[in-house]
Amino acid sequence: MAISFNELIAVGVVFDRGRVTPAWFQWAGRRYSGCRVTMRWQTREGSALVLHLAVTTDNATCFELTFNQQTLTWRLAAVDEGG
Repeated sequence: MAISFNELIAVGVVFDRGRVTPAWFQWAGRRYSGCRVTMRWQTREGSALVLHLAVTTDNATCFELTFNQQTLTWRLAAVDEGG
């Protein structure tokens, strides 16, 4: 079961051929690397376009990260430790 969050996070990304892919992110004092994007989608928050990324890490935890393209902020939206 996923647990919802809405926390600002730091994210290191790679831009390649018009796509943004997280290389690592930091949350709750821990740095997560080995990120693999399993799904991408976009929504709108008012006039802002928000990129959503479902990301898995080496420990099989699945995270939903969001990137607000207007404010240029990353957030951890949800965590599902069941993968």
